[in-house]
Parts: sequence; structure tokens; C-alpha cells
Amino acid sequence: MTESNPLPPMETMADVRTQVDRIDAELIALMADRFACMDAAARIKQDRGAVRDETRKAAVLQNVKQLAEEARIPVPTMAAIWEMLVESSISYELQKWDQLRK
Repeated sequence: MTESNPLPPMETMADVRTQVDRIDAELIALMADRFACMDAAARIKQDRGAVRDETRKAAVLQNVKQLAEEARIPVPTMAAIWEMLVESSISYELQKWDQLRK
């Protein structure tokens, strides 16, 4: 697991909101990187049927559950978020796959 930088002291709600906004911006940047990976996967996979890989999906979800447990954050919540993320990624990749082969 990668270590994150410790948060600065937060004494006011303005401090909290500043950190939440900063973290949200970082998460969006990371999601952009993740979706760039989906672009690459759509380009690399020659068979449209390979886009949905249930074995890989299960491994990703299991990994996220383990990481969430280690981070001491709610495992069911993280699993639900990642379920939606993975399904959205698959949908996105299918669209990209089709666009590349028109």
C-alpha cells in the first residue's frame, strides 16, 4: 500500500473543507489516469469480449477490500464504490473499443 502524506492540522471547518477540496482534485486526477488506462486497454485488446473480464474484476474488488481494511476505512463502502467504478470503466472501455474499430 502506498503511504499518503499526513494531513495538516485542521482546526476549523474551513481547514477541513480546504483539505476535502484538495483531495477531491487529486482523486479526479487519479481517475483521469485510470481512464487513460482504459483507453490503452481498448486499443490493446483485439477481442471485444475480452473487455469484460470477470476474473480480473473479482481480483480488483478483492484487492480494494484488502486495501480498505488495511487503511481502516469502511470496506463495504469502498467495495460498493469500486463496483460502480469497475462497471463504469468497462462501459467506457467498450465505447472506446467500438470507436477505435469503426
